[in-house]
Amino acid sequence: MSKLATDFMAVFSGLERAYGIYQIQGTKETAKGTKKDGRGRTIQEPLTLVHWQNHLKGETSIGVIPLKDDETCQWGCIDVDEYPVDIDHLQKVIKDMQLPLVPCMTKSGGVHLFLFTSEPVPAIRFKKKLDEIAAAMGRTKDEIFPKQFQWSKQVEQNKQTGNWLNMPYFGGRNTTRYAIDEQGEALNPSEFIKRVKDKAVTEQELDRIKPIKKSRKANNGEGSEGSFWDHAPPCLVHMKLNGIPEGTRNDALFSYGVLFRKLHPESEEWRDKLQEANKTVCHKPLSHAELNALMNSLEKSDYHYKCTTPPLVNHCQSGVCVTRRYGIDPSEQEVNLTGLRKYLTDPPLWHLDVEGETLVLETRELHNFSLYQQRSMEVLNKCPPDIKKKDWVMRLNDLLRSVQEIEVPPDMTKAGLLQDAIEEFCKNRESSARVAILAGAVYRSEETKPHEWWFRGRDLVKYIKEFKGMKAIRDAEIFNELKELGAYTATKYIDKGAGATSIWVLETPETAALNVSAKDFKLNTPAKDWEDE
Repeated sequence: MSKLATDFMAVFSGLERAYGIYQIQGTKETAKGTKKDGRGRTIQEPLTLVHWQNHLKGETSIGVIPLKDDETCQWGCIDVDEYPVDIDHLQKVIKDMQLPLVPCMTKSGGVHLFLFTSEPVPAIRFKKKLDEIAAAMGRTKDEIFPKQFQWSKQVEQNKQTGNWLNMPYFGGRNTTRYAIDEQGEALNPSEFIKRVKDKAVTEQELDRIKPIKKSRKANNGEGSEGSFWDHAPPCLVHMKLNGIPEGTRNDALFSYGVLFRKLHPESEEWRDKLQEANKTVCHKPLSHAELNALMNSLEKSDYHYKCTTPPLVNHCQSGVCVTRRYGIDPSEQEVNLTGLRKYLTDPPLWHLDVEGETLVLETRELHNFSLYQQRSMEVLNKCPPDIKKKDWVMRLNDLLRSVQEIEVPPDMTKAGLLQDAIEEFCKNRESSARVAILAGAVYRSEETKPHEWWFRGRDLVKYIKEFKGMKAIRDAEIFNELKELGAYTATKYIDKGAGATSIWVLETPETAALNVSAKDFKLNTPAKDWEDE
């Protein structure tokens, strides 16, 4: 088991300082079918060999984050999340395109299509290649890992994590998460490791992967216009090479018409081009009447590509398309939001993955699209195009369905931060003179057992809001936290001439040291204890 765990830990090398755990709690119905459902949590602790051993034993299922601290990765995945999955079709596509992918059945009944490299590769290049493969396979709506290719500059790196993926072979040989070979036969854990090593590619081999069906590779250009396709939308280039399936012909040919009109804006030559495409690209061409009706509709207005409908959406690479001469206008580009993580601070912080980059947002900034636009401009130098409120809410709900919750140390929660600030205030302003309270100090009373800290509430509030910079904290939240710590209010006579003073009383740790003396507050009143009345 130790050797096998070591092998798995090596091939799934990723972020070492955090990992995910997943607990299945039942099933749920989705638009793609019935899938197993559960709760995932991100643990910010080192991933060890023991965790892998327990995973293979079937004790605790783990997830690994592919993005390493140095912004490289050695593995990635296309998460085919549909039920039931047509594994035979996927295998055929993989074979036709000569892709070095390793298919693994998932806990939910889908398939993970893994890609491995024999050495760490810059994550941005790895992710771009997987995006290209997914687009060629018509799987751009599937989740792709790594979801991030770099760490956010908004937060200290060691406080960030990426999205993790559930690992195969939970339970070892007795598992539902197994790899399959070309014949659809299940591989045992050792056979899987061998398959991974056989399929792993070098960095140079990764760059050379061209996901194109062999049967239509030769149909690559049109004489002198071959270079034209280098400037066309990637989805239309893909369909030119691989064909348009029946049922999507109208939207696809409409988009070809838009393309040819961009190429020939002052002539009717675009009609000839579209007729030719109908014959050569469609598996079953449209009838003459249908094509004429389509061309007539194209002439009525300045139409745009049908980016949001099949088959274009299945092969979309908007980040590439926007850079091409005949591609989409930047104002038309839909922002590609690939992942969401919720850090369980109080209030929570959200890490949203935008085109592979991470944007840290407060809840109000995530919920309000206008505020999200502003943060995107400030951090990513990108201004996403406007979107209707209901459409933004729909996108957020899609992301929230697969959000990963990340537990944080107690000292990162609002309660933890307040407790630390209260203790810091008491220790840093501690005095052995009761009268020092009137200058904003904290009196350490040693006549009681256990000893107590005495201080004015307004001095604590000022310390937290001004000195600690926690301006958004409400007074009530501070006082509620004091009560949680066992503090109570009392009226004390602090100085003979000052009258009664309302203070807070909090038990002190017996190990607390005196840090401040009365003279530090420059009071002329002698340090004298006065009895309570």
